[in-house]
Amino acid sequence: MSHAIVLKNYFPKKNKVTILHEQFGKINFYIDEKHQAARLCTGSLIYCDVIKKQTSGYQCDFVDAYFIPFDDHVYDLYFVHELLKICLQFMPDQTQITDVFDLMCKIYKNLAGLDRCKKNIYLLQLFLFLGIFPENKKLYQIVMQDDSLHNHDTDQLLEKSLNFCWNNDLNYS
Repeated sequence: MSHAIVLKNYFPKKNKVTILHEQFGKINFYIDEKHQAARLCTGSLIYCDVIKKQTSGYQCDFVDAYFIPFDDHVYDLYFVHELLKICLQFMPDQTQITDVFDLMCKIYKNLAGLDRCKKNIYLLQLFLFLGIFPENKKLYQIVMQDDSLHNHDTDQLLEKSLNFCWNNDLNYS
């Protein structure tokens, strides 16, 4: 039994679910309407039994959701959406990146009550682990070593850096 995060449930438009799996990374598996995964919410933390097929693809035999960040009074659903979008858009398929999975689990454990600065730092850590990060020693120090250096200037640096990452603009200065 493994842990995973549902990055996107395409059902019923497509019979596909994309997950971030702790062992296999970002993977897709295909389902029919009777499969348990057809009812999963995007953003859910799940237990699952995933098997890599001999041919290309994966099979998921068992799924059980154990956390769904659904209450918008408690959780910032826009922030959750940003996290999932980064993984969907920038993470390579079928590549295990332990740091990404571990960070996502850490974020989910602390999801309630995060301030804007901490959310930005988490987003930038995620981009860093995916190889999209501006070359800036001060930013790296704030994001990876000491987020207590927070002040108005760092807020601006974090926002500017997030814009860089989202745009993946190589002309960042």
